[in-house]
Amino acid sequence: MKKIIFALCLLSTVTSCAVFDYPKRFAGYSIANFENEKEGRFSFKVNIPSEKAYNKCKLFLFEKKLNVNFESKKKKYIVASKFTVLFEYCLDSTEVAFFVRRENDETSTIEVISNNSMLAKFIFAELQKYFGL
Repeated sequence: MKKIIFALCLLSTVTSCAVFDYPKRFAGYSIANFENEKEGRFSFKVNIPSEKAYNKCKLFLFEKKLNVNFESKKKKYIVASKFTVLFEYCLDSTEVAFFVRRENDETSTIEVISNNSMLAKFIFAELQKYFGL
């Protein structure tokens, strides 16, 4: 009986949604730290499909010689670092996340998020220029 109760407790702990994020956090591939950010969150709308907006964000990072730490083409987000080449008030390891959300077939929203709000605002302005806004 004790083994069954222990197995059920272990199973419920492992299948919990919160536990699945811990391996990603440990490996450095979690986006949970960007979800709760309030000050370093900026967004703008563009009149292009989300797939093209995502690719243009990747091209922006490539042209500026920034590191892409991890990305999800399916969920349309990119987390990058090495922003000291553009902005001197941050560390090389400071990350900025780019989330592309589909509004409709021809419109999408791009969200720039970082725990360094000054960096997020700077990258937001640079990305808007890059998109021609």
